Amino acid sequence: MAIVIATSLTAGYALSRLKFPFRPQFLGGAMILHAFPSISLIVAIFLMLRVLGLYDTLLGVILVKASLEIPFGIWVIKGFYDSIPWEIEMAGMQDGASRFLVWRKLVLPQVKPGIAALAIFSFIAAWSEFILPFILAPSSETQLLSVYLAGLMSDDYLTDYGLFKAVGLFYILPVMLFYLFTQDRLMDIYRGAHKG
Repeated sequence: MAIVIATSLTAGYALSRLKFPFRPQFLGGAMILHAFPSISLIVAIFLMLRVLGLYDTLLGVILVKASLEIPFGIWVIKGFYDSIPWEIEMAGMQDGASRFLVWRKLVLPQVKPGIAALAIFSFIAAWSEFILPFILAPSSETQLLSVYLAGLMSDDYLTDYGLFKAVGLFYILPVMLFYLFTQDRLMDIYRGAHKG
């Protein structure tokens, strides 16, 4: 989630505010990349992680999942940046602030609802992922909770339903807590935290 937010904040700002060659093609390519289901890329991802020595590691799964979510994050954050008028940044730069300071002090607070939305989407997408960890981190040392939970139900005759319920409760608890702590930001989006 942190990788997706950090990359999307900077790339979304650059794509919203800066003019550079092949900008529309980059945006279109990012959207096409996000349109591909991750399962269609799994062979290439598997071979790449094997070459890099990241197969069957949590770092490999994290990097792959983040790289698949970044295009969506860029589009979401870019939309929030586009809604902020240029005049705010121009006023800050005319007062002598650097572009980075203007971005940090004036622009970033206005995209907080977008950051909250992206944090929720990327957290839920990463937490509920099953296929990538199942294929890219199969050993028991690196097994994620979603894969472990599915493994509890693999044997029809020896299923421990008490353990399954306990692990299932533990599986949904972080999502519920994350939502409880971020619901105010979600309501800002619903109420219309926009320019004006």
